[in-house]
Amino acid sequence: MMKKVLVTITDSHCSDGEDYSLELTTSGEYAETEDGFILAYDEADEELDGCMTELRFSFGGRIAMRRVGKYNTEMVFEQQQRHICYYTTPYGELMMGIYTKSVTFEPLENGGRLRFAYTIDFNNDLASENELDITFTLK
Repeated sequence: MMKKVLVTITDSHCSDGEDYSLELTTSGEYAETEDGFILAYDEADEELDGCMTELRFSFGGRIAMRRVGKYNTEMVFEQQQRHICYYTTPYGELMMGIYTKSVTFEPLENGGRLRFAYTIDFNNDLASENELDITFTLK
């Protein structure tokens, strides 16, 4: 059963020597599964307006992310693994490599905190280093 949650996302990344950070708060839904949980939320970022993101986290350290809307994507984040993913934008489709450095989950009272660090590459050329810190609390 999905439960209503408040989701806070801090997205930090470095690209071309420039550091960027963005923090967003949005509403979402959370459900426990046999081996982890599902977290789904509406994107609050202006560029991703109208997109819904779903994270399927397994306690083994694997995250499957699916975004639907004008930016469709399916990405896999698995510690110390590289996966090829497709990212569809209104301007076309991109194929990129995702190498996940670390995945951690910390249960919190009435929610949890999921953090993962990864790189994105195009044709094996590093495009950015990224960190996502997602905290969710039951409403």
